[in-house]
Amino acid sequence: MPLPTLVFLAFGIGLSAALLGAAELRISPRHALFSSSFKAFALFLVLLVVPVSVYFYVFHGDWFLLYSVDVRRVPSALALLGFVAEAGLGVLGFMLGSAFARAQRMGAGYAIAAACAPLAVAVAFVWPERLRSVGTFAQYRGDFGLTPYGGPLMQAGIAMGCVLAVGASFLLVRIRAARKRA
Repeated sequence: MPLPTLVFLAFGIGLSAALLGAAELRISPRHALFSSSFKAFALFLVLLVVPVSVYFYVFHGDWFLLYSVDVRRVPSALALLGFVAEAGLGVLGFMLGSAFARAQRMGAGYAIAAACAPLAVAVAFVWPERLRSVGTFAQYRGDFGLTPYGGPLMQAGIAMGCVLAVGASFLLVRIRAARKRA
């Protein structure tokens, strides 16, 4: 999974988590970041989204960044800030969702959340030549030694995609079930 896909997914799932936790957010005077919905979403970010991003960055970094930057030249502190920013965009999605929930504009929130899924998939249609080729930054820029998409990268993409799908489903069902109990 390339970085833009994970960013859209984190943002959309954060938005959805807040909207599904709307009952709690509407009645609580506390900040949205102190809600149980946010705690569950934060665990999802820390335990699934960021580790998946770190995996792809470490093992398939140039492909993960769509060959826009040579990962060997990126300082580790800057990469860490990138992962924090990715999680921050997920939190921003949750904050936007909580604003929609408290304003009782659920339809607009769900529309934006629903738009994130096709945008995450659209990355494959916007940069197909970059995603079909596997290699290093130098190989991509020099157009030599690239291998077609498949092998370990495809297996990791399928495995991590399934883990994220199951984790996101569990998160959203858990938040919805908690809402019904309340």
